[in-house]
Amino acid sequence: MGGGRQPPKSKPDPAKKKPSEWRIRGWRVRNLVAGGFLLVFFALGFYVAQLYGEISVLIEQRRAALTSAIFSAPFPIRAGDDLDRSGLLDRLAQLSYSEVPSANAPGEYAKAPHALALYLRAFQFGAKQYPSELVRVRLEGTRIAGVADAFGVAKSDAMLEPEVIGRLLAGTPAERVEVQLGQLKPYLVKGLLASEDRYFYYHPGIDPIRIVEAAISDFRSHRLAQGASTLTQQLARTFLEEHQRSFSRKFRELAVAAVLEIRLRKDEILERYINDVPMGEYEGTPIDGMPQAARYFFNKDLSEVTPAEAATLIGMIQAPTLYDPRRHPDNCRKRRDVVLGVMKHAGVIDDATYTAAIATPIQITKPPGLRRAPYFTDYVTAFVNRIPGFDGHLAGLKVYTTLDTELQADAVDAVNDNIARLEKTHKRLRRAKTDGRLQTSMVALDAESGAIRAMIGGRDYSESQFNRAANAERQPGSAFKPIVYLAALDPDRAPFSPPLTLASTLPDEPMTFPDGWTPANYERNYQPQVTVVQALYESLNVPTAYVGSELGPATIVKTAHEMGIHEDLQAYLPISIGADETTLLELTSAYQVFATEGDQSPPYAVEAVIDAKGHLIYQHEDKSNRIIRPAVAYLITGALKAVLRYGTGASAGRLGIDFPAAGKTGTTQDYKDAYFIGYTPAIVCGVWVGFDQPESLGMTGAQAALPAWVQFMQDAAPADPEDFPEPSGITMATIDPETGGLATPACPKQIPLPFLIGTAPTQMCPLHGGILASVPTPPPAFGTMPPPLGAPPPQPVAAASPSSSDVFGAIGHFFKGIFSH
Repeated sequence: MGGGRQPPKSKPDPAKKKPSEWRIRGWRVRNLVAGGFLLVFFALGFYVAQLYGEISVLIEQRRAALTSAIFSAPFPIRAGDDLDRSGLLDRLAQLSYSEVPSANAPGEYAKAPHALALYLRAFQFGAKQYPSELVRVRLEGTRIAGVADAFGVAKSDAMLEPEVIGRLLAGTPAERVEVQLGQLKPYLVKGLLASEDRYFYYHPGIDPIRIVEAAISDFRSHRLAQGASTLTQQLARTFLEEHQRSFSRKFRELAVAAVLEIRLRKDEILERYINDVPMGEYEGTPIDGMPQAARYFFNKDLSEVTPAEAATLIGMIQAPTLYDPRRHPDNCRKRRDVVLGVMKHAGVIDDATYTAAIATPIQITKPPGLRRAPYFTDYVTAFVNRIPGFDGHLAGLKVYTTLDTELQADAVDAVNDNIARLEKTHKRLRRAKTDGRLQTSMVALDAESGAIRAMIGGRDYSESQFNRAANAERQPGSAFKPIVYLAALDPDRAPFSPPLTLASTLPDEPMTFPDGWTPANYERNYQPQVTVVQALYESLNVPTAYVGSELGPATIVKTAHEMGIHEDLQAYLPISIGADETTLLELTSAYQVFATEGDQSPPYAVEAVIDAKGHLIYQHEDKSNRIIRPAVAYLITGALKAVLRYGTGASAGRLGIDFPAAGKTGTTQDYKDAYFIGYTPAIVCGVWVGFDQPESLGMTGAQAALPAWVQFMQDAAPADPEDFPEPSGITMATIDPETGGLATPACPKQIPLPFLIGTAPTQMCPLHGGILASVPTPPPAFGTMPPPLGAPPPQPVAAASPSSSDVFGAIGHFFKGIFSH
């Protein structure tokens, strides 16, 4: 009964699952998918949030960078200036003043045959506000005969606004120009949108319609040619450091575009785009933004461009190099005409405007010179960071400086031309960039105030940012000698009896001083004795060392410090011929004492600093200090004028210096450093040439540095240069520099020199007929000659009573001089 077969168990249907099992597994799948989406969502959200913070910081940094600036000095327009030499018209072009038939608005000027009308823009310089005003400049040829206001009332001068020469925050180009959207002509803004992004105000940063259009175009052409980027995406690229095409970069670009759409209003995005879009480059300098491009190609503010010019700029955006109007004018015109057609089709311009614009040729103006002064702006930035109490916040800071952009441009040309000349004519000076090329520096100071008007710290800032004018400490060589003679000629510093004068005679033969030092003249030529002025203009070492030994090294060092050389100079005898080290800036500043008749004013670069809240946090104060009597300083000027006429700087005349100037060459041991420091009543300029790692140039300061100084000073000199004013306490006498006696008509050289009252020579030159006017005895030699080691000291030359043989001998010299000259 119970042992029958059991029915077989049915196998479960694999197609059928228990509902509970399906629910469990479905829950798992659904949750896994949902969890994955959630994870991606949170990761993407975290990425966007992080990116939002980064982009927000960058936006604020860009805004802050453009609110801080370093300004040049204002440009004065004064009666007596020469229109061409002053560079007034160049300055107007640089500042994008528009030439018009009648100046009716700020930023315009009008020229007439004998007049110039300027409508000056308002500006601030430090705490002082300059309102916009119309000024009238009366011309006599190229000379400014007078300056008057709009009503014809005479003015002493008028001021053009300063230029932006640098930025305080890194990464911001000095040449940047900013505009606001409301300043621009409608045809430029609407033309840009019609050409580049017609749905800009309607899409969220990505334009799907344009993407589809681009895809269809690419499919038909069988290549990736059509761009689909919106203005927001193009702006996003300016925030990315990568430039190669990749999926990751494109993804980041889209993410940044989304952030920009969240972070900024549409008008802000458009304004930022116009100011930031890359527009190519000029001589290696990027042109960022349409406003800067308008200045480089048309020398106009972007708000003033014509429809044809607007279309040119809009057309360049697609491919700035291909459509560069200077490099590819034909391509540029074709692209411009396409943009004009788009503008006409979109109703941005009417038919008449289109016809006139199409017929307009591409007219490109000469680009304004780059007004960069990178070494100077670095110097200024370092100074600002040292202002007592400054909190270090550079955003919004405005720094008003002393730089004269015209003189800076002249300085750049002078040093570049000089370096090119030296390397062309002397193959041994040529080096590859990696091998340490020949270097140079230059600094120019306002003679009266010490303000730095120009500064060159090296031949190429992109190659080396080290400022050789302000920071390189090198031996000054013979350029230091005027400091020694200034101390020696000052009766208050050197109580010599009798006082040393420019006509005093000094020993000039090999000698060894008690410390074992044996100086030598460069050319190893010696004379028994020379006058002070001859020793200075021929740059003789032995007589100068002798004066230094009589004066004492401590007095020399003290005088150098008072004149503005602050290095810790060694009080040892070789200092007398420039054996210690200083910077070009301080050495040039020391010469300013000669130019200002004894006043020492420390060199300075910053006039005022205004913080982001408009508070004045720094104002330069005059720190001039009279360190020597004007008459004594004038003695050195008299001697250094002779350097340029008769001495080591005599080539200056052949090179074109035909106005009153004074200066001194400097050459260090083995010709490792070449200097020329010189001045006029208005400006003091120093030049250095050498290698960073000292090696012989094989040339003197006159050969390597003087030509750059001459070129700069010719450009810097006013149209009617004035001579150095003669101070009280001076009497002039014309001497024979060989003997120090009063010159006779037979003297081969006759040099007018200044003397302190009561110290001028009274005897005529004994070699060229002095017997006719006075007793023919030479001026007494100065001091006593130090003995060679182991030798008894020689006695000073003494004046003797004339004998009959002296008289007849002098008469013979006189007639011999007449017949030989």
